[in-house]
Amino acid sequence: MELTGENPFKIRAFDKAVGVLEGLSDGEDLVARASAGKLTELPGIGKGIGEVLAEFLLNGKSPARDELRASIPPELLELTRVPGLGPKKAQVLIDELGIKTLGELEYACRENRLLKIKGFGEKQQAKILEGVRFLQSTAGQQRLCDVLPYTEALRPALERALNQGRKPAGEPAWRLEETGPLRRRLEVLTEIELLAEVSEGADVAREQKTTLERTIAEVAAKVGAAPIPVRVHYASRAPFGTELARTTASAAHWEKLASADRLRALEDCGDEKEFYRLLGLPWIPPETRETGEEIALARSGELEKILPWDGVRGVFHNHTTRSDGTATLEEMVVAAKKLGFEYFGVSDHSQSAFYAQGLKVPDLLDQEKELRAVQDRHPEIRVFWGIESDILADGSLDYDEKVLKKFDFVVASVHSRFGMDGETMTQRILQAVRHPSTRFLGHATGRLLLGRPAYPVDLDRVIEEAAKFNVAIEINANPARLDIDWRYGPKLRECGTLVSVNPDAHETAGLED
Repeated sequence: MELTGENPFKIRAFDKAVGVLEGLSDGEDLVARASAGKLTELPGIGKGIGEVLAEFLLNGKSPARDELRASIPPELLELTRVPGLGPKKAQVLIDELGIKTLGELEYACRENRLLKIKGFGEKQQAKILEGVRFLQSTAGQQRLCDVLPYTEALRPALERALNQGRKPAGEPAWRLEETGPLRRRLEVLTEIELLAEVSEGADVAREQKTTLERTIAEVAAKVGAAPIPVRVHYASRAPFGTELARTTASAAHWEKLASADRLRALEDCGDEKEFYRLLGLPWIPPETRETGEEIALARSGELEKILPWDGVRGVFHNHTTRSDGTATLEEMVVAAKKLGFEYFGVSDHSQSAFYAQGLKVPDLLDQEKELRAVQDRHPEIRVFWGIESDILADGSLDYDEKVLKKFDFVVASVHSRFGMDGETMTQRILQAVRHPSTRFLGHATGRLLLGRPAYPVDLDRVIEEAAKFNVAIEINANPARLDIDWRYGPKLRECGTLVSVNPDAHETAGLED
């Protein structure tokens, strides 16, 4: 609908409906609702959206969507993948220069051909070229959050195939484990790696491998092709633990583990935890096996302090229907209670965020009254009132100081003017960090994984300044962001900078991020 220039309010209605559907409980039977004609009883699902949804749920297709897609030239779909290149500008490039692919667009930029078209200047051409190169650099990659649903379908099918009628009597089942960057939960992946335990007998092992390859193809036929290639490693029972440790580890982790001689002596360790024990180490969680720094932390007992799920006592950065969320404050608070949180912070967008229905000052008064009423109805969970304030171009925050002082906390975030040079952007953010009302710095680099590169900013300086002013830098756990990047962990620890884990939830389901 965006590509065909539909009414923005209609687009927004569909967008909100998606959030409503994602926030439904697992037990909600949408097909039954559709059959009974009761989809419109759900909040945010009107008659038109209800008809589209019912058609999809009951017939597995959507003529409305198919008609829209058929009306969009393939080259327009291709070009609008470029960050910052909207459908109108893309159509001009198609009409004026006959561009149909990213490669042709890159060439046209390098030849300065965009400058001959009305409405395109040097800065825009440079930005488009940067966007094309970003897309090219991320080709063949997928976000972790887009890969996990596929592995959840693939892994059980492979486990069943591996053990179907082949397990020796009285022997434990053949093991199948995730490994590589997938097991380390890297935010972006180029392949799905698995480790399968197979028989030592060559004939049986060959048969097992053939079965697994056939099963991968069968799963692809049922749920769609894997988003990235699937690679299976194989190990017999005796060295399985060693191979799981080796294939999971980053190069830096493996190098730091021990000398080559000592590792060779442990080549036939069947259990991964035993492998680490024999190296004089506690078992190291896969997610931390990255830089090598974790080896010393494990030896000193520091890795015993890893935050568990039930260690997250509450979250601050969350949105409601008052800005661009799809659930009311009370619905979000109830969902937070179900997750066992002790506190919940609401931080809808501030007034400059017109694109997200940012709150004007009169809206704030209404929200404050609503929050007090919700708090009275749910005394067992503390509800904090905050705002996600835009960091304006000069580093100031939305609203004047009198208004900002009303909030329990302020999340300061950049949402616009991403094209600043590194020094200007750094000074802009430093200014916001120094503001007396700022308590959190939201999504510190503005990146969207595989969608938008981080804006240029000297994060080392920002981390140092945040420590001085007692400002927490958030780990924005939205799976499309994961920002601040985990690679800044050592710098954060070195400076003693506070960190806040936040879901940036826009619906109740988002609280689980």
